[in-house]
Amino acid sequence: MTIFKKANIWMLSALALAVGFSSCSNDEEWNTTGDGKVEMTSSARAFILNEGNMNKNNSNIIYFDWMSGVVNANDLFEAQNGKKLGDTGNDLIAVDNNKLVVAVNVSNYVALLDGYGIEKSRISFEQYKNLGQVRNLEEADGIVYAVSYGGYVSRIRINGNTLEYIDSLKVGVRPEDLTMNNGKLYVTLQGADYKDNRLAVVDRDFKKVSYATVMQDPVHVYAMSGMLFVQGYGAMYDNPWGVYNPSTNNYTEFGKATTLGMGQGVVYLIDSETNWSTYETTTTLASYNPKTGLTDKNFFKNVPAELATTAVYSASVNPYDGSIYLATSDYVSDGVIYVFDNQGNYQRKFSAGGINPHSITFLK
Repeated sequence: MTIFKKANIWMLSALALAVGFSSCSNDEEWNTTGDGKVEMTSSARAFILNEGNMNKNNSNIIYFDWMSGVVNANDLFEAQNGKKLGDTGNDLIAVDNNKLVVAVNVSNYVALLDGYGIEKSRISFEQYKNLGQVRNLEEADGIVYAVSYGGYVSRIRINGNTLEYIDSLKVGVRPEDLTMNNGKLYVTLQGADYKDNRLAVVDRDFKKVSYATVMQDPVHVYAMSGMLFVQGYGAMYDNPWGVYNPSTNNYTEFGKATTLGMGQGVVYLIDSETNWSTYETTTTLASYNPKTGLTDKNFFKNVPAELATTAVYSASVNPYDGSIYLATSDYVSDGVIYVFDNQGNYQRKFSAGGINPHSITFLK
């Protein structure tokens, strides 16, 4: 997620939008359907990517107005495009506050959507068999970077409403996630036997690859304030998280977390541990301030009691108001989204409208 590995890019975007958006937030374009079938009357749009279950073709995208809280529980992608999203939705990112890019893993494609969820262009990775199935995405300056299980990072150009495949670079075995920091790409490598303990570091020229040591079996990586925050399974499957400093090439492990959420200068720590003998889950929540090095176990307030025994599947942060969205999953029924404000106060909950909510992406 987008759980947001794009936190550093979002922060810059939010600042720019704050200066110039007031004049266009009520523009008539927000009151059209964008030639689609679902009317959207607000610019405060949020899109939930639900993975569904593998090989069930039940991934979907649900739309809601993050300012009013009104949720449209219908499958937006199917309504707008007359077809299912596919199997299995793996990542969804926003581009230029008016486009979405989605990666669908088993169906193995990357698609460009407009701000109404209407598909404009698609690139199937099936035509590039050696690349493997697509996983996660990053975007910078009109270029989408997509990792795929064959060991590659691919570059895809957004040219108007068209996606254009550029090239691919071999980075290692089983790359999972990626983020950009100071012009370089950082890619988690799990390895064929899940024993790799490195980030692949791709230079700005997209030719040279070096490596940085982190925990074994790293999964997710996020950039914020020049630092890399890494979460993975670890050698003992104990879900460690830590911080890699690119300027010193130093990695420091801090504790356990199954999910990280990246806020505005704050990291949200979620640890959901399930006893697979009893199927009982215990979830703890906290925040971490990288500047002070302090962890606040009381940051989340008035937390609904059921969250303590429910698995949190993903955490997403609205870059425009700092609100935190914790999405739960039991892998069978529709997930539930729990919303907290930027001070950690519980606000409300609602259905994700699908199984295994991967992340929430926000427009304004």
